[in-house]
Amino acid sequence: MREPLRVLYYPDFGADYSTLVKSIILFDEIHFMDRSSRTFDGQSLTIGSHSPMRQYEKSFRNEGVPIYVHEPPSGFVTGELRSAVEADLTDLGFLRRFQEGLQSSRRFRDSQIQPGNYGNGETHETIFEKLAAIKLHESLAPVAILEDRNIRPFTFTTEAGILKTFVEKAAFCSERLNFALKVGATESFSPLADMPPYGNMLSAKYNRAIASASSGSGEIFPTDLSLAIVDELVPAERLEQIKIEHAIKIRKETEAERTAFLDHVLTLQARLGALPAGSDYAATINKIITTEIRPAAAEYRRKLDTIWEKLLGDVIKGAVTWAGSSALIQFLGDLSWEKILLAGASATSFVAVQTVDAILTERAATRDCALAFLVNLSEQ
Repeated sequence: MREPLRVLYYPDFGADYSTLVKSIILFDEIHFMDRSSRTFDGQSLTIGSHSPMRQYEKSFRNEGVPIYVHEPPSGFVTGELRSAVEADLTDLGFLRRFQEGLQSSRRFRDSQIQPGNYGNGETHETIFEKLAAIKLHESLAPVAILEDRNIRPFTFTTEAGILKTFVEKAAFCSERLNFALKVGATESFSPLADMPPYGNMLSAKYNRAIASASSGSGEIFPTDLSLAIVDELVPAERLEQIKIEHAIKIRKETEAERTAFLDHVLTLQARLGALPAGSDYAATINKIITTEIRPAAAEYRRKLDTIWEKLLGDVIKGAVTWAGSSALIQFLGDLSWEKILLAGASATSFVAVQTVDAILTERAATRDCALAFLVNLSEQ
């Protein structure tokens, strides 16, 4: 029996709606953190705040969804965690992927640059434009910029102020990522994020570790793989339609299927093993989707189509046994379950037997496919 998949959400103190729905449907335990108050230099800091999930965690647990909120450490970023952040800041690949995340994902951008009025005509959009325009190069010395108390962040009239803001944003993002990785390693959590930029930044960290041979290669987290599979099989608009109470109901009614799905994900993860040198985290997940998930889902859909096409064919052929050829022609001219049920006891009995056979065959196909409950969810 596998260990429970305990996930720790780290990008912020609360996930967006679709990520929360997916997590309720999928994961054994879901953990959040309050927003911490952290600083690198004593000047700039994040403002601590309770997670909005705190007011709901007990009611979720009463409904059978184990959700917990934890208080993270606050204060100066020091020791091993600070060293990990500084290693990220000196990695040009990491900084470029952070910048690309700002450009490619509005959700990621808004989590790094809180929407609002920053004074002097600056908004989160004008700040983003300035951070996105920074030309990153090897001679930046971002750690020195972070520690330079003479350069004020959020001073957008100078190139130094813009660069200090960018470095600080990347540093605080790195701190959350590295804290989640550390807690995951020590407390058996699987880090959970809902935006591709985090996977891209993980790629940079893994590639750096592999190149230096300092800590071996990385692994694909089951959380990232699970969410990628859901995003592949369930349309975004379908997820947005699912209310929280419906997500809880789905979790309860598909417990066996949910467990089979997670078993399948962990099997894929184990089969993949450690990421080899030069591999890309996000690209590796996309490859799994292409080679493993799409074919399995397509085969399951094909089986369902075949089952019910066979039922229809059997009903049409069976019509000859309980009606003459003229009745069959009329039947085919207006094929409906109402016509079948009005055709007589022998016809109703025949259809009922064939339908039961089809249902049993469909259940067998569903048991054989770990993706079945997600495929069916997408079509409800």
